[in-house]
Amino acid sequence: MFDAKLSQKVYGYIISIIMVAISAPVAYKAKFLDKFGTIAAAILGLAVGISVGPVLLGLLILFLIVNSLFTKLGYVRKALKGAAEPKGGARTWKSVAANGVFAAVFAILEYLYHSDILAVGFMTSIAVASADTTSTEIGLLSKAKPRLITNLSRVAPGTSGGVTTLGILGGVIGAIIIGVAGFFVFQYANLRYTLPNGYLDGPLKINFDADPATYLLAVSLGGFAGALFDSLLGAVAQAKYVCSVCSNFVERPLHCGRASKLIAGYQVLDNDTVNIVSIGLGALVGVALFALGA
Repeated sequence: MFDAKLSQKVYGYIISIIMVAISAPVAYKAKFLDKFGTIAAAILGLAVGISVGPVLLGLLILFLIVNSLFTKLGYVRKALKGAAEPKGGARTWKSVAANGVFAAVFAILEYLYHSDILAVGFMTSIAVASADTTSTEIGLLSKAKPRLITNLSRVAPGTSGGVTTLGILGGVIGAIIIGVAGFFVFQYANLRYTLPNGYLDGPLKINFDADPATYLLAVSLGGFAGALFDSLLGAVAQAKYVCSVCSNFVERPLHCGRASKLIAGYQVLDNDTVNIVSIGLGALVGVALFALGA
């Protein structure tokens, strides 16, 4: 029995390493990630794969693929608005860390303590990152001018805290995609190597036997709530700049190759910092909803 468990554990590690070794270079070649973003994604991917196994690592890779495609969608139109991600949409290590650090933390905690709540926290953190990215990237394609989430005043595209109906719909879709993917995995996958150190009964060999509807509702609502937190923080506290070259409102201290002027918010609260905080808050909402039975 010991040898079987050890073999199962090693098999899971090997599969996870292979997945990272393949997906990271592909993401770099597809310009989903820049060089250091690729390294950061590989480190986080290995942490997740070794902790909770290759199937849940696959969900993290799914997030990267889906959200990178949304980032690339209509990129020229977004660039003309001055609101597109730099480097052709390739994510930096800061962006990767901001979007993936809570998933890695929950994965490691799940490895140590085996709890339904920790599994929900893992999934919700990914759902928040997904909802926020899809909301932003799809919203930038809206023909309607964004409104500030706090007072509904019209703002320029790309303004922190600006929302559109299309963007809100994108956020809902982003959260549900991850929630449904996790639902499918938790309910129907039957891969013994999913959690290399677990060896428990159930489709994933992890301690997850919660009501499916409760899980799906908690993750989806938590994911969307996190995206709303991101917009609220963006509106009231995130650093806002105006570009000295193109005069667009931007979220970065450098734009068009020159320093931008800070006009509102706190310089320490850049987009990545706000992402980390909103993902943490959204994950807490998902965990709380799950604990309360949604």
